[in-house]
Amino acid sequence: MRITALAITAALAAVPAAAHHGWGSYDSEAAMTIEGPIETVTIGNPHGEMTVEHEGQSWLVILAPPSRMQARGASEDLLQPGVTVRTYGYPRRDGTPEIRAEWIEVGDERIPLR
Repeated sequence: MRITALAITAALAAVPAAAHHGWGSYDSEAAMTIEGPIETVTIGNPHGEMTVEHEGQSWLVILAPPSRMQARGASEDLLQPGVTVRTYGYPRRDGTPEIRAEWIEVGDERIPLR
């Protein structure tokens, strides 16, 4: 009975990890910059996300965890829909309009995320 309980616990613990994408799905050899207005922002665990309209397309921008964002000044007050941001990072290898941000700029302020 104990082995079954341990097996079930281990299987359930693996579900969130499997659902989260790994950094290997981003192309670190193809760094790029996108710029445009923020459409949506979510600051939460395991990391924040925002969508940015860039060249007529919505890009998902993967941000840092909330504690790092707050410590570096990327607060929810700063990142609001309609605010123009510049984002530097690595695009997804599969061509999906998604970027893992290394830094973002809002106005004259550059905020490192990694």
